[in-house]
Amino acid sequence: MDTGIYVALSKEVGTLRDMDVTANNLANMTTTGYQGDELLFTDFLTSTTPQENHIAFANDISTWRNTEQGTLQQTGGALDAAIEGAGYFVVQTPLGLRYTRNGNFKIGSNGALVTSDGYPVMDQTNQPITFDEADRVIAIHDDGTINVDQTDRGILKIVQFDNPQLMQRVGNTLYSSDIPPKPAEDFQVISGMLERANVQPFKELTHMMYISRSIGNTTNLINAMYTLERKASDTLAKIYS
Repeated sequence: MDTGIYVALSKEVGTLRDMDVTANNLANMTTTGYQGDELLFTDFLTSTTPQENHIAFANDISTWRNTEQGTLQQTGGALDAAIEGAGYFVVQTPLGLRYTRNGNFKIGSNGALVTSDGYPVMDQTNQPITFDEADRVIAIHDDGTINVDQTDRGILKIVQFDNPQLMQRVGNTLYSSDIPPKPAEDFQVISGMLERANVQPFKELTHMMYISRSIGNTTNLINAMYTLERKASDTLAKIYS
């Protein structure tokens, strides 16, 4: 098979993955705290013989996460909280501690402050923050302190990472990391608000249209190369028959 077809196929495979990434961004454009992904491409150089020049294949090496803050939306919910600046809330899951920008909290059946998925939210001592039936007025201060009836109940644990790109996505709004975090700096917790996804719908739709055209063009190129190879084979068969 012509090397050009392999090169075109490498681009096609990467473009299809780019479509998956873009489609996932669009599907989560209303997901609280979601951070969009972009695909990273590079050239992969190889050669088939020692005499042959290097051939550049398209290689989708990884995804890059957009860590820019999303728009803050007012909800009025006493337990809703958004982080303005760098930082992640810390939550406990069955697989260990995870990190999120989604501050859509509620009180679980056991009285603990939990995420919308039911994971306990940790305080600065890595313990859940709990409430009881006698609690009336709950307020979240800008430093993460949770005040119940004029008495401090705990402080939300908020951390940050030197390189957020090394964090691994778990689902849509949770992240894990093999590198220990450090206490967040230069942030503010805003009560009664949630951080919207930082996805730009028009940008993603425009990119999806570009991907669709690219897939069509590459497919046409591959078909044209197959046609040329078939004609060349037929011509050679007639010459030597």
